[in-house]
Parts: sequence; C-alpha cells; structure tokens
Amino acid sequence: MPSRVHLPCFAVVTLCHLAHGQEPLKAVPVESDPTELLAPEGYVAKPQADAKAVSRSGMFRVGGGEYSQRSSVALFLESTRDEFEALLRDRDDAAAKAADKRGSFAEAARKNDEFDVAVNVTLQGKQGDPPQPKSVVYELGYTDEAFSLGIQIHLARGIDNELLERAALTVLLYERALRGVRPEGFDERLVVRPWLVEGLSEAMKWRAGTADRRIYEGVFRQGGGFTLDELFELKESSYRKLDGASRLAFRALSGALVMALLEQPQGREAFRGFTGEAARFAGEMPILLRKHFPELNLSERSLAKWWALTLAKLVEPKLSEALSIAETERDFNDTLQFHLRSAEGGMSNLPLDEWQKIAAMEAGDRAEAIHPAEAGLIRLSYRCFPSYRPLLSEYQLILRDLAVGETKDIGLRLEELKQQREIRMERANRARDYLDFIEISQARSLSGEFEDYMRLKQELELRPRPPRHDRLSEVLDFMQGTYEPRKKR
Repeated sequence: MPSRVHLPCFAVVTLCHLAHGQEPLKAVPVESDPTELLAPEGYVAKPQADAKAVSRSGMFRVGGGEYSQRSSVALFLESTRDEFEALLRDRDDAAAKAADKRGSFAEAARKNDEFDVAVNVTLQGKQGDPPQPKSVVYELGYTDEAFSLGIQIHLARGIDNELLERAALTVLLYERALRGVRPEGFDERLVVRPWLVEGLSEAMKWRAGTADRRIYEGVFRQGGGFTLDELFELKESSYRKLDGASRLAFRALSGALVMALLEQPQGREAFRGFTGEAARFAGEMPILLRKHFPELNLSERSLAKWWALTLAKLVEPKLSEALSIAETERDFNDTLQFHLRSAEGGMSNLPLDEWQKIAAMEAGDRAEAIHPAEAGLIRLSYRCFPSYRPLLSEYQLILRDLAVGETKDIGLRLEELKQQREIRMERANRARDYLDFIEISQARSLSGEFEDYMRLKQELELRPRPPRHDRLSEVLDFMQGTYEPRKKR
C-alpha cells in the first residue's frame, strides 16, 4: 500500500515555496487518489463532469475556480504544450519530410503526445483577494507507482498568461526529467533554470512570428548585460528581483541562446535530450551542453560565438517589417541627400533643399549626384510607413525631372511635400498622446515599472559613492553647504 502523507509535512513544503520562490523541487509522498487510473498515456484522472477540466491530451487536470476559468486554463496549458513539442520536433531533415509524405507524421505526433507524469492544477482564491507572495507554486509528489506534478495558481490578481506560460514550460521540463524514472529511492531535487524557461518562451514566439525584434535590437546595441556564466547561474529568486530593463535583456539573451542551440547540427534532437536532463542536472551547465551538443567542443568560445551570431541575425529586420512614422522620417532625411565628389576625390553630402546647385551641374555629374538618392528611395519603399508611399513616389518624380534638367515648380513641389510630412508627424504625435491618455486614465493594473525605478533609486542612494576631489566637486560641495543652512531658516 502507498504510504500516507503527513499533512503538516506537506504544508511546510508549500510554505517554503511561497516564501522563497521556486526552490529545488523535492518529491514528497502522497496518498493514492481512488479517482485516478494508470493509462497508456500516463497516470491520469477519471474526468469528473463539474469538478475538473481535463486537457485534450489528459496531461493537465484543472480544478477549483469557476468552470470558465478551469476550461480556459486547461486550454492555454495544452496550447503551450503543443507549441513546446512543435519547437522540439525536428521537421527539417529529409526523413521527417518523407514520413510526412507517407502520412506517418500523425503517428509521430501521437508519440510526441505521450507523457509519463500528469499535472494537477489547482485554482485558489478569487480576483480581489489579498495578493499572495507568489502567485504560482509547484509541487512534486509520488506514490509507489508513479510521480505526480502539481501547480497551485492563486487568482488574487487574475490569470496572468505570461505566468501561466512560464508555469506550463516549467512543469513540462519537470515531466521530461521524470520520464523513465521510478519513485523508489528517488531523492534528487529538480531545478529549472530561468534562462531555459525564458529562452523557450522567446523561441516559441519567434516560431509563431509574435516576438518583438526591438527588444533584441536594444540589447544588441547596448552590448547585452549578462555574460553566459551570469545567464546560467541566475536563480529564480534573483530573476524576480531584476528591474524591467534587465529582465527584458535577460529574456532576449536567453531566447538567442536557445535558438542558437536549436540551430546546431541535429539541434532539435540534441535539445530534446538536453531538456530531458536539464532539471535533474546539478553541475555546471556548459558541461551538460557539451554533452548533448558535441559541436560546441571545437573551442572554448564556440557557444559564445554561436550566441552572438544568432543575436545579430535576430536584430536584422524583415523586408516586410514596416517602419514607424518617426523611423520613416529619419530614413527619409538620410536618403534625400545628393552625393558630390570633390576635386580631391572625396565625397560630400548636399541636402535636398539645395537642389539648385545640382540643377546647375553638367548632365553626367547631375545623374551621378542624384543616383544614390534614387536607389535609397527604392530601398525605403519596401519598409516605409504605408501612408508615406504616395510621397515617396512624388520624390522619385522630382529626382527624375531634376536628372533630365526639368526644374519647373520643383521648389513648390518640395515645399508641399514637406508640409504633408509635417502633418503626418503632427497627427502621429497626437495619436500617441491620445493613446497614452487612454492607457493612463483607464488602466486597471500596474506594470511594476515605476516600482523598478523606485527600487533602483533606493539602491543608488544606499550605495556608497566614491569620493571626488576635483575642483568642480569641491565648488559644488561648498555651495551646497552654504545654501542648506539658509534654506532651514
């Protein structure tokens, strides 16, 4: 008979998770549930009509809350699992394509749907309750026959899809680590690193086409912010303390790292093996990565080089990605320049407003000066803001007339185009201000960014400042010392 759980012991485990966050997950014995049964797909529950919502694969069983909440959570968790499995499924090799033609891919998909450990999800409380220290708590139990995973979600702040996705990815990594493992004598602690969860989330977004490239562009321009060792060693409790900017940088760098691993030779197959061992591995992460990705053994800097190359590739905009109005204006100003060659052979730029100087040149020199602007307008036409395309066509006509010496009404046409661009910028600024007003006046939740700012401000105030003995600092200190006594009078 399975051992009976001691409730006080179980309560201590739960409180430990609440107080310290996602600590290493330790298995505790649980009493066998007579409503459960052992199915070919794993240890699942008998569905109860009004008590639980069971996901399509049977892996997630959601209880508590209202019926609509249970159903939506089960659907979201199952959808995240489908995206996770699709990300790890190697569909690029010839064998997979041939299997797809033979119609055997459906069989492969069913194999990917198998699991060994079911997940019991419990919705607690209701929206408006006092917020808990941690909205999501993980549990790992076992009987003599199998393991069982649990997620407790408190509804005080509603259902946060981002937290729910992180919870789904975390338990999916736990489940992979427990496949083929028997409960007898199992005393390991499971730990899922934040970089792996955030990296998988970003890789799934890129696969779905919903990732924000601007985050990666900002990280790339600022030089990152985390080294590989810092990325690997950051704990969950430390991750939650990061300010908003650092968290975005961590997420982008983690996503680039996961996608760099997936792009390795046989990357998805190797990554599947890696995810099956990552939660149980207690050593240094580069050792485990080199075990599953032998190509990284070529040099000590191989992983860092793949990481940097992947980040640089993600920064590159797609040809179909439209620029904003402000970005279009910036590129317009950079493009609408005449290029002149000096007598010494150097190059100089001339703004479009000084077109009369170009009109006075010989035909060959005039065409040479105008050609770079014409080519720049063609490149800009692929990505400019849609409302700028008629203006772009007008600029192309003006350059064409100028190249053949037709200068009639060019100044008037340029002035009219300038006014239309100013109108577009003014309307864009008004729309931005209006959206800001709506967001501020109708906001129902806090983003936490102001709290991040205040926390950083307090840390800077408490941090000791290095003494400065330059002349300017001495003068400012003297003025402050003179002013403050007068201010107190």
